[in-house]
Amino acid sequence: MRKEVLKRVSRILRFACMTAWVSVGIGCEELDDTITSDPYAGGKEPFDIALSAEDPVPSEGYPGDTVVFKAEGLLKYCGSQEGEYRFKFYLGEQESKILAVTDTTLAVEVPYEVSSGVTYLVIDNQVFYGPFFPVLGNVSIDNNWALYAKGTDGAVYGCLEKYTTAPNYYVVGDFTTIGDVKLNGIGFVDYQGNVAKANSSNFAAENGLMIDAEDLFTSSYIKSISSFSDGRMLVSGAFSAYYSWNGHSPASKKDRVYGDNIMILNSNASADTICRIYWETENNWAEQKYVGQSALNGGATQEIIRSFVTSDQKIVAVGNFTQYVCTEYAYVFEDNAQRKTDVASVFRMDEHGKLDSLYRLVVPGNRYTGAEGGKVSDACMDGDDGVILVGSFTSFDGVDAPGIIRLDRDGEVDKDFLAHVGAGPNGSVSMVRYNKSLGKMMLVGSFTEYDGQERKQVVMLNSDGTLDSDFKLKEMTGGSPNFAQLIDRGKVVVSGTFTTYAGVPRNGFLILDMDGTAQQKFNVPGVFSGQLYQVQESQTTVGSYGLLLMGKFTRFNSKVVHNMLMLELDLDH
Repeated sequence: MRKEVLKRVSRILRFACMTAWVSVGIGCEELDDTITSDPYAGGKEPFDIALSAEDPVPSEGYPGDTVVFKAEGLLKYCGSQEGEYRFKFYLGEQESKILAVTDTTLAVEVPYEVSSGVTYLVIDNQVFYGPFFPVLGNVSIDNNWALYAKGTDGAVYGCLEKYTTAPNYYVVGDFTTIGDVKLNGIGFVDYQGNVAKANSSNFAAENGLMIDAEDLFTSSYIKSISSFSDGRMLVSGAFSAYYSWNGHSPASKKDRVYGDNIMILNSNASADTICRIYWETENNWAEQKYVGQSALNGGATQEIIRSFVTSDQKIVAVGNFTQYVCTEYAYVFEDNAQRKTDVASVFRMDEHGKLDSLYRLVVPGNRYTGAEGGKVSDACMDGDDGVILVGSFTSFDGVDAPGIIRLDRDGEVDKDFLAHVGAGPNGSVSMVRYNKSLGKMMLVGSFTEYDGQERKQVVMLNSDGTLDSDFKLKEMTGGSPNFAQLIDRGKVVVSGTFTTYAGVPRNGFLILDMDGTAQQKFNVPGVFSGQLYQVQESQTTVGSYGLLLMGKFTRFNSKVVHNMLMLELDLDH
């Protein structure tokens, strides 16, 4: 029978070859129709076993718990001695102890160091998958948070807390939708995950960010948000216009307020504006018009990476820009003009946009040259109005600097801080997050050493630039960290592309102690995919302690999510 089939296949192939020869004028060699061997002979016979995808009993559990899975055909693969098995069982990529086997069940012990994950068994290099198994601990998703299943359609870079009777937040980023609400770059979210709609008491704006018609293919986003003492907000990033709400259509320019990558908003997210009177001429006809202009008449010609409000209510902007820009208003609208002034990586202005001539003013021949030999990637402000900048630069204002520098409240390089940094990181720094309550900062980058001491990609520093000798990241494999933030409760939240930490499968998300230890009870979530940008201590929908995660991520605990998530943490047990 097999020979007959093979001959039939050979005849078909020969016919196809002859057809090709007729159509294209080329020949082919005579095919051998004497094939007698089966090319698939000798392959491994499939195992007659199965691991059911049904939930086990119990369907979730703590480390050390016994869990019974439904399975078939395993008895014949058990050894003659008790505890001998031809197969191995895995939970969350961690091998689990097999306790008992029947013809229909498999009992295992949840490993003592493990994260939630898919279950499977392996026999002779063949894999049989079972259900996802949630490992219980002190961390869980707040499933009642209204944005849990929706989130945003783009990255969330951070938030500003607005506390009334409960914590609420203005979130900013590179999104056009939060939940089901169309909002560009900024929106209001309460602790329950409810989103304020446009033209409401908490969000008196129409669309948020907008860009000019000629720049429709240019990304527009808010990367930084901070507050003034009177409740107004400072936002910055890459944008040219913002829509407030005055009852006009979204396409109308009457509500559009222009800015140069930075703007002040009122406490309800409407643009802080001043009214200017212009004469506008058209077809030889002059008409008087009242136009709302941004109250902050100052900005930068390029993206502003970070902006801060100082203790005396001045504005500090940080980026890779070289020019400050403001508008010189004229009596006739068409005569308005932009005035540009050279700056170097950082400038300061007042709340009206007036450039501070006593803070890093660049004039020919002076020492203010900003970052050189590389770029500024991130910045933070400490408790003394000092600004720490990080990046790939090798010098700043002509002073050697290993990718990190601190400017004091007057904008001068802090030489004492630089001395404490020493050799600093031996690679670039991509991110810095500062905790004012604890006076410490976390750095993330491509370095492997800090001031000559081994510190792979994440380091904790004291406020004076000295190394925190207690914190040290354990060995990671499979990838690298891309975020680290120290929260007030003394935990370090880390995200990345890594798959193991300290020899234990941990997929992309960690909550560490101040020495870098990953306690099992805080590290039960499964696969995380993406990057965090900010972690905000908050409260859950039931009033317990929570963490609001923000970033650009698509999975948490192997579940599909959308850039925002509320976690519930029990840090007291």
